[in-house]
Amino acid sequence: MSVDYSKDLILVTCASGKQGAFLLPFLVPKWKHLRLAVNSESSRDRLEKAYPNAEVVQVNLAEPTECRQLLTGVTALYHIGPPLHPHETEIGYNMIDAAVAQGGAFKHFVFSSVLNTQIRKMLNHDGKRYVEEYLIESGLNYTILNPSNFTEAFPVQQALDTGICSSRWNVDSRSSHTCLYDLGEVSSIVLSERQKHYLAQYQVVSTEPLSRRDQCERASKILGKELKAEALSLDETLGYEANKVVGLPSHPYTVDACRRLHLWYNYHGLLGSPNVMRWILGRDPMSFEEWLLVRLAKLKGEEYDFLKARKTRDS
Repeated sequence: MSVDYSKDLILVTCASGKQGAFLLPFLVPKWKHLRLAVNSESSRDRLEKAYPNAEVVQVNLAEPTECRQLLTGVTALYHIGPPLHPHETEIGYNMIDAAVAQGGAFKHFVFSSVLNTQIRKMLNHDGKRYVEEYLIESGLNYTILNPSNFTEAFPVQQALDTGICSSRWNVDSRSSHTCLYDLGEVSSIVLSERQKHYLAQYQVVSTEPLSRRDQCERASKILGKELKAEALSLDETLGYEANKVVGLPSHPYTVDACRRLHLWYNYHGLLGSPNVMRWILGRDPMSFEEWLLVRLAKLKGEEYDFLKARKTRDS
């Protein structure tokens, strides 16, 4: 059941978000037919300009009828649920039902979930757990990807401007991190290799467990200046998550989900292994230091090829 880059139609939901920004550059050069689902008019306009050869659709994924229309003719789906959204679970169900309704023409449902959905105390993890269960029961050929907190959350500009690195939780709480570049490449590989990854569930983690204090110490060596890690208060964290992440500051579910997330990460972090990521990529995932060097170069309008730098260092 090989892929056909010239005929298969690939659908990506929440395509204008963080994951889409790193996934689409891997997909566009390969796939002739891409359908990108977005929620807002501004996101639609932005993606239409960035990817003029793709079909960009503004859609309400909470409406089952619109999901069925969206899936028409689709060969494979990369589903990203709206994070911390009060209806994220139902949206996942809608997309699965719509894929099932396509019959044999639909080949692959790739679900971008979250690391350790077994942690029911966090509503966003628990909501994705239900989607995973529904997908497994659906009879579809699926792949579930479980990324951790994104490395990109490290506040580089703040560190450069003030020497402070704020954290939304305890600065000594350690988490494994997923670099969005690595996740984009892994996701592209899974879509391209398709059948090889049917019925699989993968931890997709880039780094070993690191706290914000650990990150500050490593960044200090690269920047040549001392950095200080500082934890935000619970109220500051709630404001950040609800407003900047999901844009739903007043919804009770979102506020409660943010509160639980903060409390869990404050004491436990989110821990995983980079071994599976390494296997799929065929290389070591991006380290925190490599990610930071890439980010600093981008801020200067330059490029830092971390893979080339590895070869030079190891030669």
